[in-house]
Amino acid sequence: MDRKLLREVAEKRNAITKSQKRFADIFDVTFSEKDRILCETNDGFRIKKQTYGEMGKRVRSAAAALYEKIGAKHSYIALELENSPEWIVAFWAILMSGNKPYLVNLRYPTSLSDNILKTLDVKYVVCAECSSLDAESILVSELVGESTPPSDVFEDEIAFSSSATSMNEVICFYTGKEVTAQILNYEDIFKRGPRMTKHYKGELKHLAFLPFYHVFGLFAVYFWFSFFGRTFVFLKDYSAETILKTCRRHKVTHIFAVPVLWHTIEKNILSAAKDRGEKEYKKLLGGVKVSNALQNVFPSFGPELAKKIMGKVTNELFGDSVMFCINGGSYLRDSALKLLNGIGYCTHNGYGMSEIGITSVELRQKPKYRCENSIGRPFSSVEYKISEDGVLLVRGSSLCRKKIVNGEEILIDGWFNTGDKMVEKNGNYFILGRESDIVLGENGENINPDTIEKLFDIKSARNLSVLGLGDKDSEELSLVVEVSEHVSDERLSEIRKAAYELNDSLPSAVSVKKFYFTTDNLCSPDAIKVSRKQLVKKISEGEVMLVPFAEMKAEVCEGGESRLASDVRTVIAEVLGVPAEEIGNDTHIFYDLGATSIQYFSILSRLSEKFSLSGYKQNDKFCYTVSDFCKYLEKYI
Repeated sequence: MDRKLLREVAEKRNAITKSQKRFADIFDVTFSEKDRILCETNDGFRIKKQTYGEMGKRVRSAAAALYEKIGAKHSYIALELENSPEWIVAFWAILMSGNKPYLVNLRYPTSLSDNILKTLDVKYVVCAECSSLDAESILVSELVGESTPPSDVFEDEIAFSSSATSMNEVICFYTGKEVTAQILNYEDIFKRGPRMTKHYKGELKHLAFLPFYHVFGLFAVYFWFSFFGRTFVFLKDYSAETILKTCRRHKVTHIFAVPVLWHTIEKNILSAAKDRGEKEYKKLLGGVKVSNALQNVFPSFGPELAKKIMGKVTNELFGDSVMFCINGGSYLRDSALKLLNGIGYCTHNGYGMSEIGITSVELRQKPKYRCENSIGRPFSSVEYKISEDGVLLVRGSSLCRKKIVNGEEILIDGWFNTGDKMVEKNGNYFILGRESDIVLGENGENINPDTIEKLFDIKSARNLSVLGLGDKDSEELSLVVEVSEHVSDERLSEIRKAAYELNDSLPSAVSVKKFYFTTDNLCSPDAIKVSRKQLVKKISEGEVMLVPFAEMKAEVCEGGESRLASDVRTVIAEVLGVPAEEIGNDTHIFYDLGATSIQYFSILSRLSEKFSLSGYKQNDKFCYTVSDFCKYLEKYI
């Protein structure tokens, strides 16, 4: 445990607990260490650093500009920005100007955000460029003023919305008092999981991956770590390549993310190992098993040893600086937890909701406990209770004070029903699934699709969901697998076989009855998880088209060629300026077609753009023929 950090945070704790616990007090304490580095960014060439003192001055200047333009209306102003230093400046400037920030969820469709702005009577939106929302745009770059607003106008309320899965108009409201209670939960974290305080070569840097307008990013990333006076590393974009390079270059120590990132990492690690041969693949799995066992014996220094043992893997990922990771927002596969912990990236499950903030994290040091997929014990600011129906109820001082759902105001008082089925074992809690997702089996038994979905670990699938389809009285447990429109018959056969074998291992009463493929997105490209409710709606409205497993075939073009091969051939032909019909599946682009290195990388660029890849993966073999490119693309699309 970092003793220097403990001393610094203890001083801040004393200051905040003696204050009125308003946002003005949180600001003063957060920005008190003026020489510490608040954020790092890079443009691909150099790293730019800004201190808490420099950012504090920017906040006051922006607040002065807002105060001069709008005044202290004590009304809501929309904040529509991606994670960035500018987001931090705008957030505090709105509060300091005597107004309240509504954190626009950038995953929402414009129509839904406009409805929320209408509910909050929002007249202005602070943004990077002119917003499409129904409010007057104020560019954050133009917020430069001189006279800081009077201290007594500093507002004490913020609002944000739930994740993008429900598509209902949900707004949660927090004051400085509730946020302070959230922040002070750090004491539980430090006691239960001292590794949270670990630095790398004297620095603690958090990857600002989770959006600050979402509860997980706002509380667990921004408020916690800015209170510690630590550094945020901002991303230029969210491609996999940029994330990995940024972590290695900036020496990131803490990464909090949703399952889609961790599952992608797992898939790429296993895929790379398989490409090196069966021996390397078994060596990786064996190494992970030994590493986790070693960390169970030596939990304090085991992760550092694991990163050295697994250096061949970690050097291609985030590097060796990562000390602490948290997964949240949805279920993380057991296999992903074991792999991540096994390579030395200590990964913990957290739990929270927009209405309750972050309320628990599994913080035990031994991976055997973390890999059980527990969400840990509740923090000191809340209590947990499981209802007679097996649903988690939460109450405490850190919950939001009220929320508005589709225009109706609801006070949060007493026990809050999370809607999550839970079970408690020895003081630790385990999520069974959402109450609203329960499917009635043919024998009358309630089936939790989350429990079944966890078993369908099909890594070659782009996405999948187990859910009930049909009339409410005659729902059938169904598996829907999302695949690329360029999928091959070989890959379809591979998925079918894996799905059927997994299903055959299940008791008949809880096994899947219907199997479908789809080339449509199961969820919004930016959403953190599949909402079964929304997926059922999309299926019923024809937005997601289902094809039974037996009827799905790879799309072919004229002449019986796969669509993928046809598209690859077309790209090569366009770049090299040769007729597509002259390019066979095994035609060598250098030896047979005379391609130059510049043309080769132009082909890669065009294919990456067409198939939404982040770029050519390091250590992959070069592709020289249509067949080579197809095999490569099938691994990633």
